[in-house]
Amino acid sequence: MSLELGRVLDLPVVHIDAQYWRGSDGSPSERWPELHRELVAGDAWIVEGMKPGTLAERLKRADTVIFLDLPRRTCIRGVVERRLRFRRRPRPELGRPDRVTLAYLRWVWRFPHDVRPAVRAALASCQCEVVTLRRRHEIDAYVGGLRVVRVEPTGDAVLHL
Repeated sequence: MSLELGRVLDLPVVHIDAQYWRGSDGSPSERWPELHRELVAGDAWIVEGMKPGTLAERLKRADTVIFLDLPRRTCIRGVVERRLRFRRRPRPELGRPDRVTLAYLRWVWRFPHDVRPAVRAALASCQCEVVTLRRRHEIDAYVGGLRVVRVEPTGDAVLHL
């Protein structure tokens, strides 16, 4: 979804996982907090990914948040399908092979219980538009319905949904 939004809106897309896992051995970047601040310092961007520890900082700078609140089976199926599609080849948006571990699958499965409540609370208190999509067909309809009507002199796109 993020790549399609970036194409439609002509905005740079930042994949959180690609930036976070930048250590030379594929470990988390030691510069992650600083790097995250740099990534969201720009005037316009699309950030794809979760990393709850930096969510509040992104929400302060965002004008719109699209929260994909998909059923856990859909999320697990997506992880498995991506793994099978790319096998040991690098995923284009990550620049490295996917890491699918039992711990990651457990995190995805437990997300509704362990992470979603805090994300919802953060979204409820942010000063931006929040769009929650709960099914794949909703995502397709949302992205398919976006059209850039005009671009303001400030560079902000005015959209028609």
